Amino acid sequence: MKNSAKILSLSFIVLVATVLFSCKKDNNNDGTHKVKFKAETSSDAKLSSVVYTSETGEATTNSSVNSSSFASAELTIPSSIPAISFGATGIGNSAGSTLKVQIWVDGNLVKENISTGTTLSATSTYSF
Repeated sequence: MKNSAKILSLSFIVLVATVLFSCKKDNNNDGTHKVKFKAETSSDAKLSSVVYTSETGEATTNSSVNSSSFASAELTIPSSIPAISFGATGIGNSAGSTLKVQIWVDGNLVKENISTGTTLSATSTYSF
């Protein structure tokens, strides 16, 4: 009986310590998020266009990318914008061509999608 109580007490202490140390400190006290959008194709493909959420919540379109990669400037998205989106299109030379889109928030990759083929189109949406 004594051993069971010791084991339960030790388990409880480990559980509490795990919960306390696994909580991520939120340094974002101003209600904004730093966001970056990235797109990249395989070596046998090119991006055609990208569309992403701007700092005002509107869609920003760049329809003449003509490159194998794209990275937006770091945007400051206010808390009044509940969700952001990013999409890209491109052309691949083979069925194995790829297009990857990523949404980075506060330095962390939060969404990623990949398209494969000759007609490439990938989108991602992230809600705060």
